[in-house]
Parts: sequence; structure tokens; C-alpha cells
Amino acid sequence: MDAIRELEIVVNTFLQAGGPVLQTIMQAITFLGDELFYILFMPAIYWCVSAWSGLRIGVMLLLSGGVNSIFKLALRGPRPSWISDKVTPVVHETSFGIPSGHAMNSISVWGWAAVEAKKKWATISCIALIVLISFSRLVMGVHFLSDVILGLILGGLLLLLFALTWRKIGAWLARLDWKQQVVLAFISSLVFVALAILAKNLGGEWQMPAEWAARASKDGEVVNPMSLKGALTSAGVWFGMLGGFAWLRAKHGVLKSEQGSWHKLLRYLLGLVGIIALYLGLGKLFPKDLGWISDILRYFRYFLIGLWISAISPLLFVKLKIGQIEPHL
Repeated sequence: MDAIRELEIVVNTFLQAGGPVLQTIMQAITFLGDELFYILFMPAIYWCVSAWSGLRIGVMLLLSGGVNSIFKLALRGPRPSWISDKVTPVVHETSFGIPSGHAMNSISVWGWAAVEAKKKWATISCIALIVLISFSRLVMGVHFLSDVILGLILGGLLLLLFALTWRKIGAWLARLDWKQQVVLAFISSLVFVALAILAKNLGGEWQMPAEWAARASKDGEVVNPMSLKGALTSAGVWFGMLGGFAWLRAKHGVLKSEQGSWHKLLRYLLGLVGIIALYLGLGKLFPKDLGWISDILRYFRYFLIGLWISAISPLLFVKLKIGQIEPHL
């Protein structure tokens, strides 16, 4: 183990010495960067606040998640507990450590949320969330400080790139018909997967060091950090959300955020039921040990989640008279 790793482990062990109270608080904060949190709560922006803002925040989340998965597969860095018994992971993670997905996603998503909100209090709150979520990963013992720093840098670069280009890209997409937009969403989702496969195969066949595998396993579970799950998740939702939005906008219009609080609450609860059914139901139904077939089913499962969020649920809201769709001219 090199001197830098030793120093980073000292940082982790120092922060974990804060005791169970600090760890409990940080575990709650780290949930704000979990995949499950984004799946359950981010659609509320699309359904109840602004469909356009929700779409842009969703794009940032999926871009960040997809790019993070590719970098993890290319860099193949261990998590602290994989190489040292001094660090105790509070949560179980099976992917590679660098860059930190929580740090990268937090600055991408909450950073853009601050841009959308255009309020000083929102900007301060989002910055606080970014710092706390990133810090929580060190206390949880699942990331080195360098993992978090690289995640913040990459997420910040994505945020800057999106801020500089989204209007031009949106104007270009508006000149395409909805079928072309759907095809483009599908092809771009496959680019995520192709780049992840390329990163996975860099340098030939890779074997997880026995020391890492022994420490990373939990309750006999075999850890496979070379899995394409992260890329398939982002790619599937990307196609479903963007393809569904393009179709809905062309054929019906865009979901309006107006109406009373009760309508918004009902939209969220009904939409949430659909997400849970697809996320948990299909998660139980689809086999996970059939190789590339399981990969395709995972992509399809998350495609349906994205499609439900952007297109199917808004039409159901209209049918039940708890939502309105404004024709797009």
C-alpha cells in the first residue's frame, strides 16, 4: 500500500472515530445521493413543479451516472475497506470506488437544481447538500478522499458543459421530428453501454485481487465490480425518459405543473406506485444470473421506469383528471 493510500485511510479512520451518532446522521445524508432516492423523489419535480425543469435535472442525473459508471470501469480503484481492515464500511457497495458516484451526482443534480431555482436560499441549500453528501461518503468508509475529489471535479465539468450547451442542443433537437428524437435517444443510450463495455475490456481480462474480494464480500455474496449495472441503469432510463418525452410532446403536449396541492400530491403518489411496481416488481421477476440476457432485461426494466415517468403517468393523470397536458405549439 503506498503512502498516499495510507494517508487517506488515516482520514477515513479519523472521521469514523466520530462514533455511531455521526455515522447515523451521515447515513441519512448519504441516502440523498442514493439511486433509490433519485428514483423515488426526483420525478416529483417533473410531475409537480415543472416538466421542463424535471427533464433537465433528469438529464444531468443520467449523464452523471452514465459517465461515472464508465470511469469506474476504466480506473478500477478499490474502496477503503477492500484494502484495509482499519476502515469499516457502514453501507455495502459492490462497484469500484473511484470516482465517487455520490459526489459526482450530487454536484451535477443539486448544482443544476440551484440553477433552475434561481433563488439564493436554494443555491445555499444545494451547496450544503453537495458538501454533506460528499463528506458522508468518507464517514461511511466507502470512499477515499481522492475518490470524492475526482467525483466533484467530473461532476462540476459536466455541470459547466451542460450549462453552456443545453439551449443550443435543445434548439437543434426542436428542429427534428419526434421519431428522429426517439431514435437519437435510443442510439445515445447505446453509446453509454458501448463505452462502458469498452472501459470494461481495457487492458484485457481483469481479475479482482483476492485480498479485495475477501474484504468486499458480505454474507458470502460474490462482489463483481466489473458489472455493467450502472451503465445499463442510466442508459435504460435515458431512452425511456427522453424518448417518452419526445413522443408525448409531439402527440399530446407537455404536462402542466399548475392545479392545487391535492392534485400534485395525488400525481406524485400515483406516479410513485408505478415506479415501485416496476422497480421492485420487475426486479424480482427478471432473473439476474443469465449473463447478457439479464443485462438486456435490466436495460428494459429501467427503460420502462423512464417511460412511465415522462409519458405514461402524465396520460394517466389526465385520464383521472388530476393533471393537464398543454399542447406544444
